[in-house]
Amino acid sequence: MKLRHWFVLALWLVILVAFWWYVRQSNQSVTEVLTGWLESLSTSPYSFLLLLVVYLIRPILLLPITLLTVFAGFLYGAVWGTLYALLATLLSASLAYFIGRYFSGDKVRLQSNWLNLLRERSFETVLTSRLIFLPGDLVNYACGFLKISFVAFLFATALGGLPGLLVGVLAGASLETFSAEGFKLNPWYIVTSLLLLAVSLGVSRLLRQK
Repeated sequence: MKLRHWFVLALWLVILVAFWWYVRQSNQSVTEVLTGWLESLSTSPYSFLLLLVVYLIRPILLLPITLLTVFAGFLYGAVWGTLYALLATLLSASLAYFIGRYFSGDKVRLQSNWLNLLRERSFETVLTSRLIFLPGDLVNYACGFLKISFVAFLFATALGGLPGLLVGVLAGASLETFSAEGFKLNPWYIVTSLLLLAVSLGVSRLLRQK
């Protein structure tokens, strides 16, 4: 790798270590820390932009995206939450893709059946990877590192990630009110979310068997 690649990698490692050190010092789990951040965002007039920033730094810190998706549904409802989460998810995935591409060499010699499929049948492989719930950041970085078509990557990510995204957004949108005194749930959103989850898991199992 070139010197600038080593510098960027070192900076990323410093940020990652600093974040995990903060988590350890706070005596909280990653989910608890992230939840605290998101609760603070919910009272800010700039929550739209601030949540987007959290989405964008998420792949650098290797944070779970599910909680962000649920929070988008809680803040913006089923329709706008879905649109917001989809846009933010695609931007987050794109950032990871271009980070992977930045570190890619001219000749990539890594070999595996999955990597070969990514090279030869990019759209279908990314789509299937999303549907069977492979780790999202692994897919994002690998696609960038292999320099597959960005357009194919983006469309496959949108289509393959939509079922899981809807599950999270609807789960968040089901929280109609939330306070220290308690919360109120919308049962229709909960039922729809559970049905989508069951269908997604069923499709994932069938694809994994094949």
